[in-house]
Amino acid sequence: MKRKKSLLAFLMIASLLQPATTWAAEVDLLDKYPVKTPLFTQGLELDPTGKELILGTGLEGKSQLGKFNLQSGELEDAQNLPNNYFGEGITFTPNALWQLTWKEKKVLKRDPKTFEILDEIDINTEGWGICYDPDEKVIWRSDGTSTLYKHDPETFELLGQVKIMNGKLAASKLNELEWANGHIYANRLYRDEILKIDLASESVVETYDVRPMLDQTLNEEEIASVDTLNGIAHIEGDEFYITGKLYPYIYKVRLK
Repeated sequence: MKRKKSLLAFLMIASLLQPATTWAAEVDLLDKYPVKTPLFTQGLELDPTGKELILGTGLEGKSQLGKFNLQSGELEDAQNLPNNYFGEGITFTPNALWQLTWKEKKVLKRDPKTFEILDEIDINTEGWGICYDPDEKVIWRSDGTSTLYKHDPETFELLGQVKIMNGKLAASKLNELEWANGHIYANRLYRDEILKIDLASESVVETYDVRPMLDQTLNEEEIASVDTLNGIAHIEGDEFYITGKLYPYIYKVRLK
């Protein structure tokens, strides 16, 4: 009996010492919108009016930026990137729409209304995800590691960087980013989860497991054909649009 009590006490103490990552954060499905032709989604963002859902795609020779129509399931008014560019994450700032490229290590500065390319700026690493922080008035960018880079929203000058921790481990493979409710929400490459990041502590404070929702809404053929979860657009409060590469749906969810 003493041995059992000692073991129980050990397990209780060990549980208290575990990393503070929360795996039970809820993902509530509110709606889903079919995608007529699955897209290699790399960036998802509502425009400043909150009326247009902007979507950027990847792959060399196929990368586009356009407006996704939730009713028709089609990407409309799409603009092609140069054939040698692999499109990545997108974000709006007060005066521009920014679109990353992958191994080309360039970011495209676009007119926020016409999407015309105004400038191309070199960056020091690959481009993966990007979001605008209206509180600090800076851009945050990921490159597939645990590091987030801070940039000036007008010139894209590099202002600093932080390493994000998930408990005692680095939060690796950070991908698409979205700023909402004072936090960064991040996809991770090849993980069916969304991380909620607190920049003040440079750490993950919630982990949202999206796999149960995918299992409920996708058949076996669809599960076999989709790529990684990739695309987060904040609507309001705790509501978001999320999707992924070659996903047959864009989901409207509540992240509690």
